[in-house]
Amino acid sequence: MKILVTGGAGFIGSHLVDRLLLKGESVVCVDNFLLGKKHHLKVALTDDNFKLCVFDLLDLNELDALFKQEKFDFVYHLASNSDIKAGVESTNRDLQLTFLITYNILECMRKHNVGKILFTSSPAVFGIHNKSLTEDLPMKPESLYGASKLASEAYLHAFSSLYNIQTWILRLSNMVGERTTHGILFDFLVKVKNNSKELIVLGDGNQNKPYMYVQELIDSMFFILENSHEQFNEFNVGPKDGVRVSVIAKLFLEEFGSGQKIKYTGGKTGWKGDIPFYSHNSIKLNTLGWEPTLSSKDAVRKGINKMREEL
Repeated sequence: MKILVTGGAGFIGSHLVDRLLLKGESVVCVDNFLLGKKHHLKVALTDDNFKLCVFDLLDLNELDALFKQEKFDFVYHLASNSDIKAGVESTNRDLQLTFLITYNILECMRKHNVGKILFTSSPAVFGIHNKSLTEDLPMKPESLYGASKLASEAYLHAFSSLYNIQTWILRLSNMVGERTTHGILFDFLVKVKNNSKELIVLGDGNQNKPYMYVQELIDSMFFILENSHEQFNEFNVGPKDGVRVSVIAKLFLEEFGSGQKIKYTGGKTGWKGDIPFYSHNSIKLNTLGWEPTLSSKDAVRKGINKMREEL
């Protein structure tokens, strides 16, 4: 198969690229290196079945030319704005870097008769609920990031119905592991490098969320594609438990600390639009026959160890 991976030089995307190549697929990666790194693709770049295209997915003309040239069979659409806080400061960031690029991908798929797409979404589409997040809950995002993911989901559903594009939407919990370019562990690493006395932690430390190791996510993607065959497929993907930010901070300092004390900024949320607690109900995926082997705490611990191996 000829496969397009958007955001393929990023944290999750580069792992997906490597695994697709191991399966013998022909892979084209598009990335503008806003967050992705070329060195994440050092193994892929030695493979004759891999092609790297460096351009912005907002450039519809260049994207259209690529679709015309490559004749893709499948699209993994991972590219988006992953900096939720930056999306609060710049209100068009999520509009452009998540929703509009999703539209561009779908329009090129429609025009060039590409019939399958997997899209990585987020539990941020649900907003705040006092119950476990199941796929049938009302969606009321609190952040522009969540709103842009939800808008993307809506367009995916409409394009799936109107233009016969088979769609898989995966709402991912927090991911950890090697090659990370953002997220709590990446932020902590930057902070301890710049402050030998304190690790500043946003919020009060009681935020509790599910975490998953990146390689297990790739496993789940392949499992879902092999076992879910509806025209439109949507799944929450994550562990049954969560872990507190205070616990993550302690685990991190055990490996990377040099005597820093933990200092909390206070408040229930880390930033405006943050969801301080959610339970990611993946029973639909569990019933299909898959769940991660690692708990949230073990995933975080493994993510920390993998970050250490990279240094």
